[in-house]
Amino acid sequence: MTEKPSLEGKFLNCPGCLLKNPHFWIDAWNAVHRNSLSARRRPDLNPVECWNRLAGQVERWTDQANAGGRVARVLAWLERQGVLHSQLEVLDIGAGAGTFTIPLARRVKKVVALEPAPAVLTTLQKKVEAEGLTNVQFLNREWEKVDPVAEGLAGRFDLVFASLTPGVKDVETLVKMMTCSHKWCFLCDLAGQRWYPTWEELWRDIFGEEPPLSPYDISYPFNYLYTSGYFPSVQLWADEWDKEDFSVDEAIVDLENRFQFYVELTSEIKDKIANYIKQHATNGVFQLKDRVRLGMILWRVDERWRNEVDGI
Repeated sequence: MTEKPSLEGKFLNCPGCLLKNPHFWIDAWNAVHRNSLSARRRPDLNPVECWNRLAGQVERWTDQANAGGRVARVLAWLERQGVLHSQLEVLDIGAGAGTFTIPLARRVKKVVALEPAPAVLTTLQKKVEAEGLTNVQFLNREWEKVDPVAEGLAGRFDLVFASLTPGVKDVETLVKMMTCSHKWCFLCDLAGQRWYPTWEELWRDIFGEEPPLSPYDISYPFNYLYTSGYFPSVQLWADEWDKEDFSVDEAIVDLENRFQFYVELTSEIKDKIANYIKQHATNGVFQLKDRVRLGMILWRVDERWRNEVDGI
């Protein structure tokens, strides 16, 4: 088998040129996944089943996104960029409980909401029905397993939209977004390290080590698109998640559901979580605090500068 040529060797006399090559960012994105939180997920656990158990929390996150202004910020940016209009057809990847599906459906011709977890999708369907919306189509699929060409999705949408979804996790799933669009793509993800003291302290207690970093960071897709000749616009901002009060029992359930992705919830693990919550609660109330920086990028798939010298 022919060995893959080394990028370092190719650009030995120009180290900075590495950063201008899209293959560098493909490799970097893949490498961060191999050494990240996602690599620690339990291989015996079906992630769709985990999301089914989190259906109630997913709905709460939708409410928080609206209350915190994230939805309004994103939609206002899309409007300023001239993206949203009444004839738009949108694919919403990882639609969840309708954080963006519902507000988009109020503004555009049609939204196809793709959500892999049946319990979460049921919640979304009920919310769409309660809103009286008739322009939403539902797809109960995992984005990683979708074949756009075989399923008639290639080039079908004016806007392919993905916000904080684990489905867009590498260049393959990013390119799949572009395959489904004939004009716009939008992606929102973390931008730098997340500040989540409760999670970090519990991780150290349970695993005896520092928590791995999240593999999701807007810098990887942005730099891949930039070095591939696209013209992505970007905006960053700080956001607060889960800054709310829980009863002790609610907080225990919340954190058990989060840690179930990474460790079997034995009686010992459950005791560690419960004891932490009880020790840090005040008058029976526990406050979860989670601060992040987010980034969103918007680009057109039909606008690309091609460098004939580099063969991009």
